[in-house]
Amino acid sequence: MGGKVLKIEDEFEEIATRTIDDRNRLTLGELPKGLKRVQIYKNDRGEVLLRPVVEIPASEAWLFENEEALKSVKKGLKDASEGKISKLNLNDL
Repeated sequence: MGGKVLKIEDEFEEIATRTIDDRNRLTLGELPKGLKRVQIYKNDRGEVLLRPVVEIPASEAWLFENEEALKSVKKGLKDASEGKISKLNLNDL
């Protein structure tokens, strides 16, 4: 299929066993609560990994592509959650 390669060094825990039906479908039941999309990876041993993904509107993707801007937003959110905020008078600008 020629997709991207994902190198993983992580531990996985078996959480369930499922049966593939006659139409080659696999149901996950309650496992993926709230998930709508997954990336599917397969290694040389035939093991499959489902990786949850979310879609981001193109107009917002720039933030995740700009490391400095994302860092600034994260710092602002952290400061706000710690009460490190002050009122700004727009007339003073």
